[in-house]
Amino acid sequence: MSTNNVTVLHFWSPTCNPCKVIKPAIEDLKEEFSQANWISVNTHQDTEGYAAKLKVAHVPTIVVLKNDVEVGRHSGTTLGIYYTIIRRALA
Repeated sequence: MSTNNVTVLHFWSPTCNPCKVIKPAIEDLKEEFSQANWISVNTHQDTEGYAAKLKVAHVPTIVVLKNDVEVGRHSGTTLGIYYTIIRRALA
């Protein structure tokens, strides 16, 4: 994880239907907020153990870190909240 900027961890699962539904919107967020470091975490293949470290129990979830400190998280399909959390972290 980055030490001096914003990192967005996007947790998802290939068996999660809501994850599949919001995938195009997540791609749009990645493009719009390209100055953030994005880490996509397939919870079925989380070799780095991000889900356990950050106590992520549900997908889809984003966790936003600024200078490696959590500044926001949201689970579910309400994309407006994702947008707001990321925008605030980058401000």
